[in-house]
Amino acid sequence: MGRMSNPYLPDTDRGALIVLDTDQLELAGFPDGGVFRMLHTTADLHGHTLAVPQTVAIEHLAHRHFEAQQLTGRSSEDAARRWREALHAFFTILPTPEGAAEEALDRVAERRLPARAASVDGDVGKAEAHSIRDTVVWLTLLAAFEDRNQMLWFLSGNQNFAARSAFHPDLRAEAEQRLGTDRSLFLGLIKDGIPALLKRWGTKVTVSAQDLDLLVRSESVVQQVRAVITGPARPFAPDFPVPGTGLLAFDGRLGRPLAYQVDDRLWVPSRIRWRAHGEEHTCSGSSFIMTRVLLEVSVEPMLVLGVTVLDVSPAEPPAARERYET
Repeated sequence: MGRMSNPYLPDTDRGALIVLDTDQLELAGFPDGGVFRMLHTTADLHGHTLAVPQTVAIEHLAHRHFEAQQLTGRSSEDAARRWREALHAFFTILPTPEGAAEEALDRVAERRLPARAASVDGDVGKAEAHSIRDTVVWLTLLAAFEDRNQMLWFLSGNQNFAARSAFHPDLRAEAEQRLGTDRSLFLGLIKDGIPALLKRWGTKVTVSAQDLDLLVRSESVVQQVRAVITGPARPFAPDFPVPGTGLLAFDGRLGRPLAYQVDDRLWVPSRIRWRAHGEEHTCSGSSFIMTRVLLEVSVEPMLVLGVTVLDVSPAEPPAARERYET
């Protein structure tokens, strides 16, 4: 694409500002995870800049500080310092604009997006805290985009920002009013996160269905999925009891065999259905779990090097699913 002549519009040849929300930063396994290395490599290859809002940086460092305190024989302060240095080394920290906290309080009181009304049975205080945080992040995005002349992609799985796969129309209208209709088009949400970046900037390669089946059936995939859905700190919460750790069986792979190459690695997003047996399911016999995973695979030989579980949800038994589809 050629350079734009309008100086008030982002120059698409200069690379994008890729801003991560807390959930995407955690999924990437920063700073040592394979997904983060892929993300950093992709950014370097395409001239993009990785960034996080100041609120996200504070939140992430607080999580790491708490984790360090739980480990014996380590200084939590020293660990926090190393994490802070790594975060500043790899990311641009987008400062919180002046007055954002006060504006966020007003918007939460008015239930203006990205604030959401708490449910009747929900924790109102917790919902308001999340709404304040999300509003500050949104105001930070607007201020960061206003100060730069480059595309801004926000990676977040947070439903408070989205309607379908784009920013909510109310947020889009606010961006248009503040930035102008033309410039606001270059402020985008990537709701599917890191896999969507692969589709946009990775090199698509062909993997046979047979090879992919072997990859998703590997023991490393089973172990990682089992650890995520049954571990003491589960990032995802299926709305059914999770069985014992030894009772998870591969039940099928869904979707097309797609893979993307970044540098010397293949990255393979896949949806996998699992059959879970356990005491919790003696009445129904079994339950089915659907996971979305991102596999890090060596090119030659084709072996699974890393597994990132992107989300977990309940799944219908194959017979029921096929009955509804017909």
